[in-house]
Amino acid sequence: MSNLIVFVLAIAMCFGLNEGSGCALNTLKLRNELGRGSLLKIDCTSNQNKKTGPRDVRFNQSYAFDFEEVHSHRIVWACHLRHGPKLEYHQSIWRAYRGAATKRCGQTRTWIARPNGIYMNKNFVPQGFRFAWLKR
Repeated sequence: MSNLIVFVLAIAMCFGLNEGSGCALNTLKLRNELGRGSLLKIDCTSNQNKKTGPRDVRFNQSYAFDFEEVHSHRIVWACHLRHGPKLEYHQSIWRAYRGAATKRCGQTRTWIARPNGIYMNKNFVPQGFRFAWLKR
C-alpha cells in the first residue's frame, strides 16, 4: 500500500511540475548595428494576434521581448524592419521565430541589422547572413 502512495505522489508531482513551472520564456531580440546615427524601425506580429511595435531602436541598442510557446499552438513571429533617411530600406522576416511542434523553453533568436543586410544568431550561436535590404 505504501508503494502505491509513493507512486501516486510521484506521478502527481511530475504532472504538477510540467504544468507551466520551470520553463524559461523564449526571447526574440532585434539589434541595430547599422551605424552611428541610424535608426531601426521594428514592427513584429505573431500568428496568435500578438503585436509589438512599432519600435525605434537606436544604433548599438536592442529591442527584445519574451514569450511562451504553447504546446498545441505553434507560434510564429514575423518582423518588418525599416531604416534609412526616408525609411527606404526594408525587409520582412516572415519567420523571425517559429515554434516547434513540441513546447521549447529558453530559446533565443537574435536578428542583427547591419548596413549590408540582416544576420541571425540562434541561441547565441551565429548563423550568418540571412537577408539583404530591399529598397523602395
